[in-house]
Amino acid sequence: MTRKNRNTRSIPPIIKLHNLEKRFASREIVLEIGVNPTNPKQKETRIRRQCSYDRLLSRCVITQKQRDCLDRFAILCEQSVGKTKNIYVTISDLFHNKQMYGRDFEPTFRQSRAFEKIFEIKNMLGVFNSDIIVMLSIGNMDCQEIGKRLNIEKNKLYGNINSACIRLEEIMENM
Repeated sequence: MTRKNRNTRSIPPIIKLHNLEKRFASREIVLEIGVNPTNPKQKETRIRRQCSYDRLLSRCVITQKQRDCLDRFAILCEQSVGKTKNIYVTISDLFHNKQMYGRDFEPTFRQSRAFEKIFEIKNMLGVFNSDIIVMLSIGNMDCQEIGKRLNIEKNKLYGNINSACIRLEEIMENM
């Protein structure tokens, strides 16, 4: 009688269907069970990318509210991108490089409003906290990578991440 190895994770059929076995094994993606928006009585299984701030939430470094604020910040950054598909582009780049982004390019109202909110958030956060928030939400970096970039010890880094997320939460509540 052979003994079953209990350390290996079984791969769900939905992962096999979409050929995502490697990404599931490396824990880049996770399964989430949620309510079907068309039929609230029915539950559905969703595949979701594992974010670095989800790991921080599971370790109780940040709260659910702070995680939602990080998500909202990432959405704001995506809205500000608009037609360019470049998160790090600035408004001046859009007007000086007309050949690259289109001849009559002007930012949409939604895009300019998102830029305005991002600038306001970054000014209120400060340079250090802003860097941490950008690395977490946009860069999807884990704590080890952030620690190497900022040259901070792991114990101090968790406190810095927590304080940056608390400050972001306070700013998002006032917006």
